[in-house]
Order: sequence, then C-alpha cells, then structure tokens
Amino acid sequence: MLHETDDIPLSADVIVFGAGIAGHCAALAAAEYGLQVLLLEKASQAGGSSAMAGGGFIFAGTDLMKEAGYDDGPEELRERLFLSGKNKNNPDLVDAYVNHQLEAYEFLKKHGAKFKLSAMDRCLHETGTGRVITNMHMAARAHSNIIYASKCAGMKLFRDAENGRVKEAMVAFGDRIMAIEARRGVVLATGGFSRSRELLGIFAPELLDAVKHGGVANTGDGIIMACDLGAGLADLGYVSGSFGGAIRNYPHGVQGADEVPPLLFSFMAGGIMVNVEGRRFVNEGQNYKALGSAGMRQTGGVAFQIFDAKLLNTAIDDSSVNNYPEGIANGYIRTADTIPDLAASMQIDPVVLEQTIDRYNASVCSGSDPDFGRTSNLIPVDTPPYCIAASANALTSTYGGITTNRDMAVVDWMGEPIPGLFAAGEVVGGFHGAGYYSGTSLSSSSTFGMLAGRAAATFTPIRLQFNERG
Repeated sequence: MLHETDDIPLSADVIVFGAGIAGHCAALAAAEYGLQVLLLEKASQAGGSSAMAGGGFIFAGTDLMKEAGYDDGPEELRERLFLSGKNKNNPDLVDAYVNHQLEAYEFLKKHGAKFKLSAMDRCLHETGTGRVITNMHMAARAHSNIIYASKCAGMKLFRDAENGRVKEAMVAFGDRIMAIEARRGVVLATGGFSRSRELLGIFAPELLDAVKHGGVANTGDGIIMACDLGAGLADLGYVSGSFGGAIRNYPHGVQGADEVPPLLFSFMAGGIMVNVEGRRFVNEGQNYKALGSAGMRQTGGVAFQIFDAKLLNTAIDDSSVNNYPEGIANGYIRTADTIPDLAASMQIDPVVLEQTIDRYNASVCSGSDPDFGRTSNLIPVDTPPYCIAASANALTSTYGGITTNRDMAVVDWMGEPIPGLFAAGEVVGGFHGAGYYSGTSLSSSSTFGMLAGRAAATFTPIRLQFNERG
C-alpha cells in the first residue's frame, strides 16, 4: 500500500490532507474533473483509522439488499441515524448522507470495492478490514491526475487577501517546510485526535488513559488548522470510548506509541465480563458504546472478557474485531483448561471467579439472568479451553470536530463558509450527534469525501476585500 514520491509540486488544483477513506474518495472525485490533485498523508503509510476499522459500511437500498428481499430505504436510514444520535445530529449532514450514500456505494464499487451483506444488520455491507482502502489506494496510484506523498503533514492554511479563499498550505515534508498553492480548494480529511493528549485533555479528559486504537497520525491537525481560520465545532461533548480495547500482557503491559490493539467484543456474542474482583457488574448484551461508562467505573477502569471454545471457534479472521487467534498469538488473550488457572493468569481470586461463572451458568440453564437482566446470547461458559482478555475503554475515534454545510464546505461560528476549504471524515462534527450508529463511519466518510472532492474541484471564489490573518 505504501507509495511515496521523492518530491511534491509547489501547486495543485486541489490539495487533500489525509489518505484514509475520506481522503481517497475526495482525491478520486476531484481527479474526475481533470484537475491535478495532491493527496498528502502524515503517516508513513496510507489508511489511517479506515485501515483498522472492521470493514462494515451502512447503506440502504442497494442492489444486494434488493436481491435479499430487504426494502429498507433512505427514510428508514434517516430515522435510524436520528435515533442513534438522539436527535442531536445536524439535519443537513444527515440529509447529505442519506441522499448520496447510494451514489457513494456505486463510487466505491467502481474503484474495486466488493461488498456482501452482514447477518448482524441488513443495512451493513461487509468488506473485510482494510480491503477498501487497498482498492482506493491502488485506484489513486493508477490515476494520472493524482500525486500521492506520505510523511507529509499539514501545518497551517493561508487565505487570499482579496477574496478570502484558502489559497496556500504550509506542510512539513521530510526535513523541509514548504508552501503549496491550492488553485481551487483544500480538503481536510485528517481524521480525529485520539492520539493527541493535548486535545483529549481539552475535549475528553476522561479518555486520556483509554486504550488508543485510532490511526497513529490522528493528532487533530485538521481541527487545529481549520480552527485557526475560525471554523466552528460540533459534537465534541459526545466523544466517547468503546469498551473492548484489549490490554497486552496484563497487568504489566504498557501500550506502545504506535501500537494498535485488537478490539474484542466477545461479551456481545455470549461471553461475560468480570471486574478485578472476579464479579460480573453489568448486562453484557449491550452495545460496546453503552458499556463504556460501566467499564470505566470498575477498579482501574479494567474488566476481563471471559469466553470459551464455543466463541473461540467463531473468530473473525478477516477483521480487526474479534480476531481471537491473533489476540492469543500477540499476548492479548490468555487461555487455560480450568477456571482457576484462567483466574490465576490475570491475578483474579480463583474461588470468586469460579463462583461467578457457576452462578451465571446456572442462570443460563434457567433461561434468565436475575442479576443483570441479560436476555441476548445467554450462553454458558463451560467448554475448555477458556479464554480471558483484560480490556478497557478503547478510543477508536473522536466523532466530533469542525462544522460544515451539506456541500462539505467548512463553516465558521457564524455559519458562513470559509471559501475554498472543505472537510470530510472523522475531522467533521455534526453527523453522528450524541451517539454512533455502528457501521456509518466508513460509509459516511466515503460519501462526504466524494462530495468534498467534487465541491473543491468546482469551487469558484467570489472577489471581495479580505484582510488575511497570520
């Protein structure tokens, strides 16, 4: 996937910062207009968080759904989005997504994406972890109008004194600081800020010590550059973790700066969770987002997922989620033939843990869970080898950021577009609202990236007098 250039031009029609799925869609969409596009990635390799995600896309009304007899359409999708976002979503962004998501689906297929319907949600289209990014990167590399460079970080944007449009970007490329002219527009697709302790300390201090799972270059560069020009902000008060970030070599492991731990949600499929005292503390059948706060309240913010051979045999080997064999091989999951041995591997009281599991299994046999009211996936933990994984809140993404209109033009605090500046992907706030509809990250980033690329390619500034800042 790595593709580098020894040099980059000092001007381009469109500059796209960030080579995740939003950035690739923006670059390819802009290039379709016959313009020169410069796609810049801060990290050494393209993909970012998009390459780590589970590979699921939420679309409604696709050919695959019609073939399967599903008639969910745009209106049903719109209702689900507002329900998951607790009606805090920006209606303009929801409408833009709903109205263009089928177009984005076809856009991705045109560039090599292959989808299949998931059994979990009939609107969920699976691709496998990282596969679509590979498809899009190959398409970008093959396009004569796109120049790609890695290890190139955006630093600052500058506006034209006559018309106020974003005309130039300062970047750090290797050991050089360069100024690159944008003849049409700039698209920010730089991802979130899950790797920035500074921004987490401002917007989500409770997640400073969460297991980091986002792209290794997700330090909020796009938010900083846009805010420097007066961009508005949205949804940052709703940034939350997802319980299920695995901890390597507990209790002695320390997450490396570039480490990307696996996401384990075995509890949603039939496993259970216990705290360091060896006791259950929650209804494990809930969504991993809903379990985040319950997990954080446990001693040290740590809990242990416990499951057995029945779930181990359901491992997803083409995904970054619930890839149990990989978790075992890399020290995130430990196994044992007995519950006491399993407990000892994580320094849990073996007597208490065995009592907890015996009680749970007895409840499963009776068909109910009197302790926490679990009703989904009531499966006994009774078949060795037994598995245990120390887990904490994982910060996979920060779904909040700069504000845009429905054309993906970045707008300031007064709702006025900043001419020539567009954004897509995790850097944008307002779409998800106060929640997250699982599977919409990749599909919305693709849709908004496509729209942002088109808007940047067709942007024509209006002449006005403007006093440039900085």
